[in-house]
Amino acid sequence: MIADFHSHILPEFDDGAENTAMSLKMIEESQKMGVTDIVSTSHCYPIKNSDIKDFIAERNFSFGKLVNAASAAGKELPKIHLGCEVHLTCDLMKFSSIKSLCIEGTDYMLLEMPSSPWSDNTIDNVYKLTISGIHPIIAHAERNLSQKTELLNSLYDLDILIQINAVSFGIPQLKKFIDKMFASGMIHVVGTDMHNITSRSPNIERARKYICKRYGLSCWEYLMRNASVILDGNTLSYRDFEIFRKKSLFGNK
Repeated sequence: MIADFHSHILPEFDDGAENTAMSLKMIEESQKMGVTDIVSTSHCYPIKNSDIKDFIAERNFSFGKLVNAASAAGKELPKIHLGCEVHLTCDLMKFSSIKSLCIEGTDYMLLEMPSSPWSDNTIDNVYKLTISGIHPIIAHAERNLSQKTELLNSLYDLDILIQINAVSFGIPQLKKFIDKMFASGMIHVVGTDMHNITSRSPNIERARKYICKRYGLSCWEYLMRNASVILDGNTLSYRDFEIFRKKSLFGNK
C-alpha cells in the first residue's frame, strides 16, 4: 500500500478539485506515483450539529459524481477512503454525530488545529476527543510551529497521531522540526494535501524520495504500514511507534 492520507480530490466541493476532470487528473497523477489508497479529507467546519449531516450528504453526492465520471471515462479509481479535515472550531464533543466525521471504517479523525493562538481550552477540546474514543490525527502539524511551546508539548502528550504534508519535506526551515519529530516517534502518516494539479498538486513522490534518502527505506515503509493499520480499521498502538534519525555521512542511521 502507498497511501495519501490528506487530499481534496472531490469535485466541486470545498476548495479542492473544481470539476470531475481535475479530480480524475489529480488521481491519475497520484497513481503514476504508485498511490493505491487516497483518504479524501474535504474541509468541514462544524458550528452546529446539522452542519455535519449537511457535510456528509454533500460529500457523498460529490463522491458519486467522481465515481460516475471515472466509470464514463473507463478509469479505475484507487481505493478512496471517505473522511474529512475537521477544523477544531469549538468543543466538538457537543455534537452528537461527531464520530461520523471519522475516516470511514475507523475511529480516526483528521483534525485541523486553529491558526489563531491556542489556549489551554484548545488542548482540552482535543483531549475530550481522545477520551471519547476518537483518535485525532493532527493535520499538517508543521503549520503549528508558531504556537506556544508549552501548548505544543501538551498536544503531543495526548493520544494523537501526526500527519505531515509531502511538500514540507526538504524545506530548510522545517528540517530540524521533522528530524526531531521522527527521532521522537512523533510522525505517523503523510499526505499531499493536494487541491489541484498546479499550485497544490499530487506530490507523494517528493516525500518518498526525501524520507528514503534522509531516514532510510524502513522509515517510508513504517509510515505506509501505519496507514494500512489505520485504514484496515485497526488501532495503531504506541508500542508500534518507531523512531528514525537522519542518516550519517556513511549511510547509517
